[in-house]
Amino acid sequence: MADFFQTQAWWDFQRELGEEVVHASGDGWHYFGRMVKDAVGTYLYLPYGPVVASEQALDDAVEHAKVQARELGAYRLLLEPSLPITSAQAEARFATQRLGFQPSRSQIVHLAQSEEDIIKGMSTTRRKQHRGAERKGMTFSESRDRGDYETGVRLLRESGEAKSFFVRDEEYFDKFRVALFEPGIAKIFVGRFEGEIHIVAFVIDDADTRYYLYVGRDLSNNSLQISAPLISHMILDAKAQGLKEFDLFGISASDDVEDDMTGFTVFKRTFGGETVQYAGTWEVPLKVGRYAARRVIDTVEKLRHPRNSE
Repeated sequence: MADFFQTQAWWDFQRELGEEVVHASGDGWHYFGRMVKDAVGTYLYLPYGPVVASEQALDDAVEHAKVQARELGAYRLLLEPSLPITSAQAEARFATQRLGFQPSRSQIVHLAQSEEDIIKGMSTTRRKQHRGAERKGMTFSESRDRGDYETGVRLLRESGEAKSFFVRDEEYFDKFRVALFEPGIAKIFVGRFEGEIHIVAFVIDDADTRYYLYVGRDLSNNSLQISAPLISHMILDAKAQGLKEFDLFGISASDDVEDDMTGFTVFKRTFGGETVQYAGTWEVPLKVGRYAARRVIDTVEKLRHPRNSE
């Protein structure tokens, strides 16, 4: 399964952000990635890549990436093979799985079913919120307005400050606007209550899928409960646009162990859909000495922060 985050448009945006982008393709495979610096050197990271059609294509892509990574001075290669590669197939090839990078699972709503069945798949609370939103004075729509975009960034930043989660800087969203929003690749959806903006969500559409990225919400009226009906609106709008899936983009790695994403996982699953397991993030050592130093640092971090470390 290819992912938007392994497409030319996304990596053109990454170049605008100053990333050192690496790209290659072959028979049944391609990858984009970036060179990343850490405490012991540089490594090549392929988020949601390589995109491959088979196990043989995976082997070919990885061999190519290893050569390219060594030429660029990388001490390790981090990769996240696309479906149809499974975590078991990846484990048979790579010794070490790493956490703390892209989510290894996502919640995806399939849009081939009828609108009625999509709504039936939601929890009772979400169905009630969806059906009662208009009656309560809420309206939802896509917007191409720059002012609405800037309002969304402001609300996202305020939400991050209030809830202590990381939000990218102004330069990121300025370049996101120019590279992705203005060409129509990224979209914003605005939720209004009695005509006033209370929430703005950022999404990206590719040929088949709508990806839910960011949301900024006015926190002055928490009882309004406008987030859920905005999401249900975007799901049904994606279906109306002819897309095949709505990707709620990232949930906890496991249902058995609580982590920082557990609350988001519970929330996202109230919109129905299916939990999709990806192959996960895997590591290939390239320079023995520096890789050993990296593992020592990781071990120390585990001892200091057992909950938050890999």
